[in-house]
Amino acid sequence: MTCVRCRDDLRDGIMARRPRASPLMARFPRLRRIRQEQLGWEIVDILNRLPGNKPSMSSIYRLEQGEAIRMSSARRVFDVVNAALDNKLDPTKELEPSF
Repeated sequence: MTCVRCRDDLRDGIMARRPRASPLMARFPRLRRIRQEQLGWEIVDILNRLPGNKPSMSSIYRLEQGEAIRMSSARRVFDVVNAALDNKLDPTKELEPSF
């Protein structure tokens, strides 16, 4: 059984869309400083160390510029950087949740 609104939308050629919940986002403010000063890496170096090459290079650039990206992607980048620093970073202090 189709609801009246969905049936009307389908008749008009419009796909009815359910609003999606926005994903939990995070920032990693010190990424650029840590990457350049402590590790001497380029963004490509982080990308090559990520399993499955996720997140995208553009997401890492956005994260480095202070923008929020998905928490899971920010955490993957953090884990790669933290492993290179022998796990000296605390994720609760480095990753800032954003809603």
